[in-house]
Amino acid sequence: VLDVRFYCSTSRHERVMHFKTSNRHVRGVAVSGSHGHLNSPSHWRTGWTSLSNHSAHLPADTISSSNTAAFESSPFQGTDVDWAIFSSFAHCDDVGNFGASSHQVWVRLPGPTRAPTLAPTSPTTAPTVAPTSPTTSPTTAPTSPTSSPTATTPETCAEYLYLGHTVSGVYTISAQAGSGLPDRSVYCDMEE
Repeated sequence: VLDVRFYCSTSRHERVMHFKTSNRHVRGVAVSGSHGHLNSPSHWRTGWTSLSNHSAHLPADTISSSNTAAFESSPFQGTDVDWAIFSSFAHCDDVGNFGASSHQVWVRLPGPTRAPTLAPTSPTTAPTVAPTSPTTSPTTAPTSPTSSPTATTPETCAEYLYLGHTVSGVYTISAQAGSGLPDRSVYCDMEE
C-alpha cells in the first residue's frame, strides 16, 4: 500500500474530510486490519496531504487515538471532533449521533513493475507504431505484413500512469491476451 485516502461528509455540518496519508502505521493498518495497540495521534498528524474540498479539523487537530478495529471506531479524534463508524451512527469531524453521513476509505497500490510496452499517447488515441520504411537501412530485409511491429495496449489504468499518462480521461484498455474479447474504453482517474 502506497497511501490510504479518507473521505467523509455529513448532513450535520458543511465540513468535508478528504485527505491521504503515507504514514507507515496507517498503511500497515490498511493491510492488517489492526492497530496492534500501537496507534498514536502522531500517526495521524504526520505524513498526510489535504485533498480537494478538505475543510475538516481532522487529521491536523488529532489529540487522541484508539486501538480498536482498523478505521471504524475512532482511530483519530480531536476536541469534540472524531472519525468513527459505528453500527447505528457515524462521526465525520464531529461527535453527533444523528443525520446522514458518507465515509469512504481507499488504498493506492503500487503500479505494475513490468517494463513499459508502448510510448505515451494521448488518452483518446489508440496507440500506434509508425510503419518502418524499407529504405531506412540497405541491409534490413523488408518485414512481412504478418510480422510487422505493433504496440501493446495497456491492460490497466495503472499501466498508463506508469507510462507517463498523468491526465485523467478515457483510455483504451486491452482485453486479456488470448481472450478473444475486444479492447474497451474506460475512464482513468490519474490524479489520485
